[in-house]
Amino acid sequence: MPRRALIERRPWLLTSVLFALAFAWLQDSRLPGVYLMVLKAAPLVLLGVYAVLRHKGHDTQLLAAMLAFEGIGGACIDLVEVLGGIVMAVGFALGIGLFLTHRRPRLTVSQKGLAAALLLLTPVICQLAVHPLAQAGWAPAYFGVALGGMAACAWTSNFPRYRVGLGAIGIIAGSVVTLTSLRVVNGPGLGEIVGWPLFYLGNLIMATGVTGELRARATA
Repeated sequence: MPRRALIERRPWLLTSVLFALAFAWLQDSRLPGVYLMVLKAAPLVLLGVYAVLRHKGHDTQLLAAMLAFEGIGGACIDLVEVLGGIVMAVGFALGIGLFLTHRRPRLTVSQKGLAAALLLLTPVICQLAVHPLAQAGWAPAYFGVALGGMAACAWTSNFPRYRVGLGAIGIIAGSVVTLTSLRVVNGPGLGEIVGWPLFYLGNLIMATGVTGELRARATA
């Protein structure tokens, strides 16, 4: 990688990872809520900046917007759950737009089956993950529709499946684990402590997979 790329891009990725580790460590601390919200949104926003710098184009702009909406929505969800969920769903919708423009021309039966399972089962799993005492209505299922749609489109895209596709599945896993603590515990519970790192790791794998592939295609 050229020295300019090292100077301009890798520090953003490293800073994103450091902020993610800081939030995972401090989310159950006495740090004021506003600071925690910024700390929670920053890793994904910085990951979006890295993506735009790694490869300039409409595709990485969509990816960066998706990451930013996920980060901001994830931070807002601790304050206003409905608003945060909507913002994150918008991010997933942007991801759907990105992956639909890079659809794999041919899919095997197993690939189609897994994509259908991601699309149909994710809303069900999200709804069942929320404790009945949370009284969340059908909001988790609606959130799961956007999430599952994004993951299904990522899996059927022509990006490296074992990076981008698995990254999307990591995002689902992190989201489902986080939903288990929705309105049930006061402060970060085990679900969020484990769920958010999974969510970030999935986005990290996906973002680096997409940008790496786009850059490789551009230089081929």
